[in-house]
Amino acid sequence: MLKRDYLVKQFEEFGKVMAILLGLKSNGNYPDLLDEINKAAQKYTSTEISFVELLPDEHLINELTREKKLNDDQLKMLGDLVFEKAKYYLKTGFPEIQAPNCYKKAYLIYSFLKEHATGNYSLDMHYKLELLSKMNL
Repeated sequence: MLKRDYLVKQFEEFGKVMAILLGLKSNGNYPDLLDEINKAAQKYTSTEISFVELLPDEHLINELTREKKLNDDQLKMLGDLVFEKAKYYLKTGFPEIQAPNCYKKAYLIYSFLKEHATGNYSLDMHYKLELLSKMNL
């Protein structure tokens, strides 16, 4: 019961972080947006977004699940943050390489979760997967 309460609290906090990211993005405050994305990744997954960006696609899931030992919930959070980082890149003029790389990483994480997750499959993740699959990454 204690672990469940902790997870619920963590999801509530992460939801607030996502709302903050949306607000920063809406206001065009991109330096703070990037800072918040990086802080959230560190706080909720103990992983740097830049580390994820540099991982080869074929080693991404293995590195995150076996080496970093991220659980399904942490992977979902990381996928969401990498997805937001891709949007950041598009808005700030880095669409050539960085945005597609982040979208591909988010796609790989969401695809893994769809196939292997023990938790609930979210509608949000479903829509993101649909969008990403149409990008031909």
